[in-house]
Amino acid sequence: MKIIIRFLLLPVLVLLYSCSSSNNVKTVDLKKGDYSYVISDSIGTSLVEGVIKIDAIKKDEVTVNYRISGTYTITKMTEDTSYTGFSTMRGGEYSGFYIDSLKMLSINTNPKIADANVFINAKVNGNEMKGGWSFSTFRSGLKEAGLFTANKIK
Repeated sequence: MKIIIRFLLLPVLVLLYSCSSSNNVKTVDLKKGDYSYVISDSIGTSLVEGVIKIDAIKKDEVTVNYRISGTYTITKMTEDTSYTGFSTMRGGEYSGFYIDSLKMLSINTNPKIADANVFINAKVNGNEMKGGWSFSTFRSGLKEAGLFTANKIK
């Protein structure tokens, strides 16, 4: 009799467990859409402004992070030519990743080339992103850096 009860109890427990986990659907804090961004120097003087669009957020099953991709445009750029890193930023496609547990976003503004890229790292808080940018090269390492902010516009 005990064997029959255990045999019947197992499917019921599996059914209850599977139903209870469906209520715990994980949502990612980072949202698709358009964000108005400002890249500035270390004291907050605007160097580049534009719109970054997050088109895709796809879970990476290997790392449990999320791969992101989209496009960005530049609407305003400083006339200060001492910032050499922005020569690689022309607008276009970008790629990166998002770590939901840390609420951290990392973007490579020019994924088609391996050297001389501007990288953005930011903390996501609702519709706002705050962090920094850096320009690095293979030979010289970190060359320039500053602040990054973005706000969701649609």
